[in-house]
Amino acid sequence: MQKITMVIPTYWGPSKDKDIGEEKVFDHPTPLDQEGTIGRVLESLKVLERSDFSIVLIVASTSSKIEKEVVNKVKDISRPFRRKYDLKLLHHKNLESLREKLLSKNVIPDACSLINLDNYSSVRNICSIAGILNDSDLVVFIDDDEVFEDSNFIDKAVEHVGKERDGEKILAVAGYYTNSDGNYRLDEAGVPFWKRESWNNVIAMNQAFDQIIGKRPRLKLTPFVFGGNMVIHRELLVSVPFDPAITRGEDIDFLINARISGKKFWLDNTLSIVHRPPSKKSPQWLSFREDIKRFLYEKKKVNDHSHIKEVSRNALMPYPGLFVGEDLEDRILKANKLLYREYEEAGRRYGMEQCDINEEIVKSGKLRDIDTRTWLKRLTSNWRILTRAVAGVGIPD
Repeated sequence: MQKITMVIPTYWGPSKDKDIGEEKVFDHPTPLDQEGTIGRVLESLKVLERSDFSIVLIVASTSSKIEKEVVNKVKDISRPFRRKYDLKLLHHKNLESLREKLLSKNVIPDACSLINLDNYSSVRNICSIAGILNDSDLVVFIDDDEVFEDSNFIDKAVEHVGKERDGEKILAVAGYYTNSDGNYRLDEAGVPFWKRESWNNVIAMNQAFDQIIGKRPRLKLTPFVFGGNMVIHRELLVSVPFDPAITRGEDIDFLINARISGKKFWLDNTLSIVHRPPSKKSPQWLSFREDIKRFLYEKKKVNDHSHIKEVSRNALMPYPGLFVGEDLEDRILKANKLLYREYEEAGRRYGMEQCDINEEIVKSGKLRDIDTRTWLKRLTSNWRILTRAVAGVGIPD
């Protein structure tokens, strides 16, 4: 019987009436004076036929000033579920204790520094660490803005991982998200005008979804994954890290890291979960800036590893491949110019200024100077030192 850990990160910010600056940026952290979505996903576990797995909640907050309150809040919300499930928390305090313990055992500081909750990639790494601490064979990655509706989800999730296919061991399987109406496609009608010509990521994603999710066979190689619906074997988790240098799209970046290490990611088109995220409140220039940095970095990583066929742009088409080609900078600048005009016509000077900064990020070429091959080799080495050190230690109190 394979040992399974389900990991669920949950993100929190200060109450709306508190003027506390953000030290870390997440898309839609739950204000401390609200209940958020973590209770909802835990409540939905009751539809599952199986409960023979551990659950670890990864508790992240936008400010160190509220960390203690956040942990207490999540403990209160999750307390009723501990009667049925083996449920524990990883948070700033017990992760700090773990880091200090490892340093006292002469684990190198560069490896121990990977134990943090600073951004999405780091949080995902702690998700991996949770499963390794538990000595689990499989780790199921779920997000707190999702809802289980398929009673057979766990059986489907673990059906293939660890098994052989054509003489090769399957180490990673992704599922996918559906809307409340059961549809996996994104709303193309809602794409704003400034994105439609040069930055229509929704159309590109839907094309990819139709090819991989919408067609047979059930299990197929995929160029994209959903970070909140993945099942990864310990063998892959201990050897391949999420890359903290990328602030968004850490799930697809992890797929690329896996391919660089010679491992494959599969998608199961029967493994779905309902995605019900809160609405995003970020201004358009900021969301676009995150995409700009993300894809400039990803393009550099793809170019630096162009000797690997599975990491080529063609191997990643239509998504994310469309946004890692030689025309990436032109696509960004054209879309940014249209967004600038929208702000200009609305008389929104601040938005115009931020679009100017977006343009400068592209033209400065700073991301083109990163040697991602050297960086990834160093990161991977430190990650493997860390995962060997924490194997089977258990979730700290």
